[in-house]
Amino acid sequence: MRKYGMLAVVLSITLSAAGCSPDEDAFRDQGKMAERAEEPGGSRQTSPDHAERPSVLGFDAEGRILAVTDGETGGSVLYAINPDKGTSEEVIRTELVITEAESHPSGRLLLRLDTGEGEARLRLVGDNTAENDLIVESHDIAWSWNPEEWTKLYITAFDENWEFEVFLADASTESLQSVEDAGPFPVWLEADGVAEIIDDGDLEDGGTLVDGNGTVLADNVLEFSSDGKMFAIAKAAGEGSIDYMIGSGNDDWLPVLNLPAEEQWLGLLPAEIEQAGPGRFVTLLPAETEDGSEASNWQPAVISARGIRKASVMVDSPVITCSPETSVCLSGAMREMLFDTADGTLVNWMDKLKGDSGE
Repeated sequence: MRKYGMLAVVLSITLSAAGCSPDEDAFRDQGKMAERAEEPGGSRQTSPDHAERPSVLGFDAEGRILAVTDGETGGSVLYAINPDKGTSEEVIRTELVITEAESHPSGRLLLRLDTGEGEARLRLVGDNTAENDLIVESHDIAWSWNPEEWTKLYITAFDENWEFEVFLADASTESLQSVEDAGPFPVWLEADGVAEIIDDGDLEDGGTLVDGNGTVLADNVLEFSSDGKMFAIAKAAGEGSIDYMIGSGNDDWLPVLNLPAEEQWLGLLPAEIEQAGPGRFVTLLPAETEDGSEASNWQPAVISARGIRKASVMVDSPVITCSPETSVCLSGAMREMLFDTADGTLVNWMDKLKGDSGE
């Protein structure tokens, strides 16, 4: 779970070297083979089974779409898909089901594998990453990966009461250090820069956005994103309304939109704000409804220092994932819609891929 917003939260974390059964060893060997296959001249062009739509997880460092399908004998097969070229490449097979995946700018991958209740298993894939899975005893977890130093990984573990503990993990050695006085969702901005929202006791009014030195950047923040230099925030503005703003965090906040507090907004926190390139961020705005009921359609909007630019298209889900490398975003109930932040177009890449394959 990658989360940059508010929650009152928890953990009891244990990082241990996970022993592998013979079957697990075989899958690990397959994973290493897949890593080697990704080297220049050694890629394997394969195609996922389109009879069932794959589960879409996000983007890799090249801007390709990461999606998983069921393995023939269990577990998952992870693919990297280029919908423009109509090609897909098998990345790795795992003995357990992949539920989340994140790509680092260096090309390394972090996979979350399903092990049932009581623990989470994180697997790092790529050169010089930890040999063993990270086993986290928890009800749920969140993490943030340093965009410049891939070895640094914040992991937050929550217990069933949502109390939490934050650790700094070394993705190459599996070491784990407790982080004192941290909020539940510390977010790496750059090599040594950190920002987080500190709960001020009233979740409805957001929290205080601070940097790693505790300097207050903004109050009443509900959601935020940063490219390391600029921030885009959604801020509780009073009486239920929400202000969207952009700035460097040095008292230079530029308002770009006020979302009014009408019935259709009640109970709706703002959608996530995602980085989509230097100085460019994307969020989803709830579409107005005639009867004041909860929104069922969402409008992509691009936030920059120039203001906010709303797309003319709609999606059916407040979920969005963006690729800073290619400035495109995934949305829709199955992340089947691909939104181009440059020209505002929206296409169903799954249907396009099926059409290109002649199905």
